[in-house]
Amino acid sequence: MGFINSVKGKILIGFVLAAIVFASFNGQANMTHYTMTVWLHVAAGVLWIGLLYYFNFVQVPAMGEALADSDGPGPAAIGKYVAPRALLWFRMAAATTWILGLVLLALQSRGMDGIVGAFTFTQGYQIIGIGAWMGTIMAFNVWFIIWPNQQKILGMKEATAEEIATAKKNAALASSVNVILSVPMLLTMIAWH
Repeated sequence: MGFINSVKGKILIGFVLAAIVFASFNGQANMTHYTMTVWLHVAAGVLWIGLLYYFNFVQVPAMGEALADSDGPGPAAIGKYVAPRALLWFRMAAATTWILGLVLLALQSRGMDGIVGAFTFTQGYQIIGIGAWMGTIMAFNVWFIIWPNQQKILGMKEATAEEIATAKKNAALASSVNVILSVPMLLTMIAWH
């Protein structure tokens, strides 16, 4: 039972089962490289948005309550053990989702035309272009605003009390923007396929 309960075990077993499902279609469905890329894009996106919602709806409010509870254990365990691991998965899922989105745009149009078309809102690419821009803003926020500020907040980088207070505000704003953008961005992904 140890393997099935490990992170690596869960991931490996899930991918093995997906391969079995893929193989069992045996020509009954249009299972192509494009379909597999869509699947990986969606799987990474589920992880990314799931962690985004976890941070915003669970962890941040819980940290606030833990800080305010003078008789409780405090937020140290979350900040030391949970947050760094969750932030690693969060960053990797954001990067994977964004990169696979670009791959899908290129595969859809057999080259760079899809990427350029999406980011310039060319005819036929308007809906996914909106989604691509929202996803790009969200990925930028993860890597260049949320992550550097979280490093200060969690003590991974030295920062003064004033810098930490500013980092909390900046990370919270960027994270809130990502939650807001995630709702219409998910709609554009569905509308495109």
